[in-house]
Amino acid sequence: MTRNIDEINNVVENLQKLDNFIVTSHVSPDGDNIGSSMAMFYFLTKLGKKVRYVLDDDYPQNLLFLLRENKEKSTDINDSGHTVIALDSGSYERICIDKKILENASKIICIDHHITNGEYSEVKYIDTKASSTSEMVYNIISEYEKKYSVSIFDELISTYLYVGLVTDTGNFQYSNTESSSLTMAARLLDFGARKDEIIQQIFQNNSLSYYKILGEALNGLEVVDGHIAIISVTKAMMERNSISYDDIDAITPYTRDINGVELGIFIKEKSIREIKVSFRSKNYIDCSKLASEFGGGGHIRAAGCTFFDEELEAVKSKIIEKAKEYFKNGK
Repeated sequence: MTRNIDEINNVVENLQKLDNFIVTSHVSPDGDNIGSSMAMFYFLTKLGKKVRYVLDDDYPQNLLFLLRENKEKSTDINDSGHTVIALDSGSYERICIDKKILENASKIICIDHHITNGEYSEVKYIDTKASSTSEMVYNIISEYEKKYSVSIFDELISTYLYVGLVTDTGNFQYSNTESSSLTMAARLLDFGARKDEIIQQIFQNNSLSYYKILGEALNGLEVVDGHIAIISVTKAMMERNSISYDDIDAITPYTRDINGVELGIFIKEKSIREIKVSFRSKNYIDCSKLASEFGGGGHIRAAGCTFFDEELEAVKSKIIEKAKEYFKNGK
């Protein structure tokens, strides 16, 4: 049986009775962010609802093939009384629209799978065991079809949901992949999800600049105590290799995927004194707890945090010191 069925039904009932929606997600868009948002947008469109997709951030290069003309910015919105659907946003602060849009909303619906979610809305569907927010949107649409005896899934919606599923499961490599995820994948393919295009665009379409900075980054890889690996990328490195901040996240797994390493840490310098840190673990280190030590959050095996007004080397020292405590204390 699907988990959290009461929350799913509550969301379904609200989607049915309400008519004016704004769909959004978190800053720094990724596959699940975009996949769940666009699937929800086209789902509501098929229901004949008034719906707008608003996100105040740019897509990374490998996800530009998903961009549609319906993407708007907060500056395009000047009404009120709408319902905001916040997808894949683990906190109120990370929702990537102007906060006035949230304040002017009659209701916020939160759909999310982050273990650190602060439950910032009255209507919510939160499942920390779900592989992705896209899988949760899939559950919502499935329940809607069952309840109202309609057919919703089509090639477009299935393609977006498949994007979210494969990116958040690492193409079904990560521990968050469950039997339900594989069942969902099979059904989406039956509905026409464009699997080959997705795989080629996301996993087989890196730029030459990416490989140049990857080589430089790997050359500076550090391993601490045999089980912590760290890669740091500075703003100067990105400029030298003609690549943007949003297009290097694929480097992150290289820190974890080393024999004997349990915890991988990827540090990248967005701007002067703004440093983002990503954590990945294999078996037992809780990345969400580690990230929360520095005001961040995420999932057990994948999480992150951001530092402001600190130098990269100082951030690295703090992170290493805290990570060592986690191994010492068996966290």
